[in-house]
Amino acid sequence: MDKKTLTIYDIAEATNVSPATVSRVLNGNYPVSKKTKAKVLAKIQEYNFQPNSIARSLSKKETKMIGLILPDITNPFFSSFCIELEKYAQKKGYTLFLCNSMNDSTMESVYLKVLSERQVEGIIMMGGRINKSATVPEEASEVLEVMKKIPVLMVNGEMAGVDCYKVKSDERLGMKMIVDHLVQIGHQNIGLLGGMEGITSTDMKVVEFRQLLMENGLIYHPEWQIYSGFSVESGQEAMKLLLENKELPTAIICMNDMIASGAFIACNHQQIAPKKFAFVGYDDTFVANILTPSLTSINHDYEKLGTVALDLIMNAKNEQEAAEGTKEVTIEPFLTKRNSTAW
Repeated sequence: MDKKTLTIYDIAEATNVSPATVSRVLNGNYPVSKKTKAKVLAKIQEYNFQPNSIARSLSKKETKMIGLILPDITNPFFSSFCIELEKYAQKKGYTLFLCNSMNDSTMESVYLKVLSERQVEGIIMMGGRINKSATVPEEASEVLEVMKKIPVLMVNGEMAGVDCYKVKSDERLGMKMIVDHLVQIGHQNIGLLGGMEGITSTDMKVVEFRQLLMENGLIYHPEWQIYSGFSVESGQEAMKLLLENKELPTAIICMNDMIASGAFIACNHQQIAPKKFAFVGYDDTFVANILTPSLTSINHDYEKLGTVALDLIMNAKNEQEAAEGTKEVTIEPFLTKRNSTAW
C-alpha cells in the first residue's frame, strides 16, 4: 500500500473497524477495547502509517506552533533569544515560525496576518513597533485585532493601549550594574555611545544613565553621549565623533555589543589601543567574547527570557489560567565582567 496516500480509512478497512475507532486509538481520547486497540496499532506499525499532523492539530484546535516576529535575525540580541526560545519550545513539543521583518513595519503587518491565518497558538513580538516610544495607533489596532483570536506576547517592549503578555529584562537595573561597576573600579568620567532617540530601550537607558551619574556625584557631559544606531558601523561613527573632543571620558558604555565592536575598530584605525578606555557593552552576545580585549557586558538571561515567554504563551490557552495568572514578568539581568574593564 502506498504510504504517501495512506489514511485512517485504509487502516479502518484493513482492520475491519470504523474510521472513528482508528481515530480514537490515535488520539487516545475515548476508550477502545484492548483487543481492538492492539489490532489497530499492529496494522499502523505494519503499514508504517503516520497520521497527518496538520489535520489532527486542526481537529484538536492546536497546531503546536508559535510565531516569532523580530526585526533583524542578524542582530545577536535577537538571535540569542531566538535560540533559547527554540530550545525550550522543542522540549515542550512546539515549533517556531520565525518571521524576520527587516525593520519594516509593513512586513510586521504582513506577518501578523500570515501567522493569524496559519493558526499559530501564540505570537511573540520583539523590536519594531513595540519599541517605539510613541505608539502608532494603526499599528496598535492591528495587534489588538490579532489578539481577539491569538495571545500576543511582547519581549522588552510595549504599546500604549495594548494589554498583552510581556516579558522584560530589567534594563534600568542593567544600567545601574554597569555604572556601579565603573565607579567601583575608579571611573568618574563616563560616556555613552549608540542607540536612537524614540526607541524605548535607548530612551530608558539614557534617562537612567543621567540619573545614575547624578546619584554618584558625577558630571554628565552631553558631548560624550552620542546617538548613532545599533550596528557595528554606527558604533564606529560614534567613536570617531567622541574622539574629536579635547576632553575624553575614561570609561565608555555602549548600547549593545555591536556598538562596542565598532568603537574598537575606530580606536584601531586611529592607532589608539582600546585599553585606553574601560568599555562596557550591553546584551552579552557572542561578540563580547571574540573582541580583543573581551568585553564586559550585561546579560539579559536569555534562557530565562525564552522559558518564561513560552510558558506564558502556553498558559494563555487556558482562559481561566490566563485570567488568574501573571501577564507581565521582569527578568533580572547580570553583569559578565571581562578584560575590557580589567585594566
